[in-house]
Amino acid sequence: MKLGLIADIHAGPDADTQLGSHAPVLLESFCAAMQAFRPDLIVDLGDRINSVSAAEDRERLTWIRRALIQIGVPVFHVIGNTDGGHLTKAESLSLVGQHEAYQCIDRWDQRIALLDSQDPPVEGVGGEIGSDQVVWLARVLEETGKTCLVFCHHPLDEQDLRGHRYFAVRPDRALVRNRAEIRSLVERSARVIAAFAGHLHWTRVSMINRIPYVTLGSLVDCAYTAGRPAGTFATVAVRTGVIDVRVEGLRPGHFEFTR
Repeated sequence: MKLGLIADIHAGPDADTQLGSHAPVLLESFCAAMQAFRPDLIVDLGDRINSVSAAEDRERLTWIRRALIQIGVPVFHVIGNTDGGHLTKAESLSLVGQHEAYQCIDRWDQRIALLDSQDPPVEGVGGEIGSDQVVWLARVLEETGKTCLVFCHHPLDEQDLRGHRYFAVRPDRALVRNRAEIRSLVERSARVIAAFAGHLHWTRVSMINRIPYVTLGSLVDCAYTAGRPAGTFATVAVRTGVIDVRVEGLRPGHFEFTR
């Protein structure tokens, strides 16, 4: 199975290092790359917009959804902390074609688990996985014989945040607050083969108890690319025994995980 990943599009006016005005051109480049890569599905890891007003947010979310579905494959979205600034979570999700904040999808021999790490939000930026969702996740992992890929906006691993332009002094808002509980659950299931997130605007990889956790950098952030929008996105190929992740943009990378 092949997947295309994009994170932290932040479409809208520029805000600090989030150069949202570049989102249209960079999203067009991502879509062109996906047409060439021909993935089986796309996952958008959240923070689609820099929230301005309900009317502008609706317009930008609709535009992003329209651009992504033109790739011609199923597109799935997780909720980010900026996606509901002037909209309810339900409305924000509806505008990108979804009605559930967390859900699972089966594709061939894989189960895709999309988590809501704004359940509830923490101080407007951070987040956690709510108790009902934890019960749901345990069930969807237990009831399948398929291996599983997990996606959410906030990372589930542990990261050294020294040098991060925002989260170095706000570590409580960087990662899923109850991440240890979620990791324990996915480890017990023995089904999860990788987890992917965004939020931090830099690309990082960690391995915890043989499960790779990949944090994908932002499409438009310029904090780590000398003032230029990073243009980050990734392709993922899941083959027998191997997960191949290629990160594109100004900070490219290649990670291969065997299992």
